[in-house]
Amino acid sequence: MDELFDLGLSDETLKNMIELNPLIMKLSNEEVLDKINLLKSINCSSNQISNIIGSNSMLLTRSNTDIIKLINYLNGLGFSSLNILFDSNPYILNLDIFEVNNYIEDRISNGELLEDIIDDLDSNTYLFNEI
Repeated sequence: MDELFDLGLSDETLKNMIELNPLIMKLSNEEVLDKINLLKSINCSSNQISNIIGSNSMLLTRSNTDIIKLINYLNGLGFSSLNILFDSNPYILNLDIFEVNNYIEDRISNGELLEDIIDDLDSNTYLFNEI
């Protein structure tokens, strides 16, 4: 839990995070640090990490394996700046691969090109909320 304080999150933000995801109270510093390091691995700055975790406390209790798979999947689709993508919409990190894939497949079946869909999602990250 100390790692959350070290991110510079306000007491109010931490209180809200705990209300939304009480399980974070049971996390070890190592588990929180693992999430921070995961975000650092995609070039997130300290400010981006604070924003992502402060906005999306559910990330802290999601499995690293699922997050890594999602990151690799998005990279494979052609998203290049995941740090910016996740900072713009931290809730993307709550999605499963099949959800993103189904959304993309639906749009492709409507005649859109994959490149156009990726550009659309990349430039308007709130479209991920439709998933």
